[in-house]
Formats: sequence, C-alpha cells, structure tokens
Amino acid sequence: MSSEGTWNGVARGLHWLMAVLILVQGLGGWIAQQMDRSPARVDAMTLHKSLGLTLLLLLLLRFTWRMTHPVPPLPDGSSIWEVRLSRLAHYALYLVPGAIMVSGWLAASAYLVPWKWWWTIPLPRITSPDRDTYELAAKAHETLIYVFLAILAVHVAAALWHHFAKRDGVLLGMWRGQR
Repeated sequence: MSSEGTWNGVARGLHWLMAVLILVQGLGGWIAQQMDRSPARVDAMTLHKSLGLTLLLLLLLRFTWRMTHPVPPLPDGSSIWEVRLSRLAHYALYLVPGAIMVSGWLAASAYLVPWKWWWTIPLPRITSPDRDTYELAAKAHETLIYVFLAILAVHVAAALWHHFAKRDGVLLGMWRGQR
C-alpha cells in the first residue's frame, strides 16, 4: 500500500498488465476458435496456450503480492454489504481466472497434440490424452469464461459507480495511485 492508502505501483502495474493481456487472450482465443484447421490455427492456439500459462504465472505472482502487502481500506462510509461484496468479488477475480487457466491446461494436456510454451519449452501433461477428459475440460473452460465475464462486468460497473456516483476516488486509486 502506498502512503496515501491506495494500491501501490506493483499492484497497479500487475492489475493493468493482466487486464490488457486477458483482453488479448480472450480475443486471440476467440479468433483461433473461428479458424479452419491449419498450421496457422496451430500457431494461434500455441500463442493462446502460451499466453494462458504466462497469465497463470502472473496471477500467482499477483496473488502472492496481494497476500503479502496491505490492501487499501474502502472509503469511509462504505456499508457492510459493500465491504463483503468487494472482498468476494476480488477473490473471485483470482479464483475464476485461475480455474480458467488450469482448465485450459487440462484440456491442452488431454488433447492428442502436445505443445510447447512459447514454441520452445515442452510442458508436462497434467493428464493423459483422453477425449472425454478433453471435452469435459474444454466445456469447463468455456463455462468459466462466461462466469468470469459476468464477474468482470460487475467489477467494472462497481469501479465506474465508485467514480461517477460516489466520487470516492476508488478508481483513481487503482488508475494512478491517488484518491
């Protein structure tokens, strides 16, 4: 936490870096799914999987940072439901993307074609190749994406509500570190 009681530079940097990379990841995954089977699709999926694993590592780093550094308090006058909902939403923003990334890795492991992280590092399978496991993991991956989008919509709406309706500086605290 910074001296102003807002998010520090590392927390803000990881937040916005992951926001941009998750947007790129979502668009890239969607585009790859629309492609016909081809070497270009294999490359697009390798990129998607590699970025997914990179995001998982960043998520673990971000979660570790959050657990080892104080969280800024909510503004004075926040109701108990705002405090509880904020905590729940923030933990969901770690848990659900983590589950998306793990389910993607599980699906990639269960698929017959092995892949390398950023085309160079072979990754161990976390399961044996198996069609049923692949289909279950792929369905979980897709379902979790929709759950994440719903949580993300609430998160963005709450940030905008704090900024425009409550005018309490919460959004500015994450944007530039000051309220």
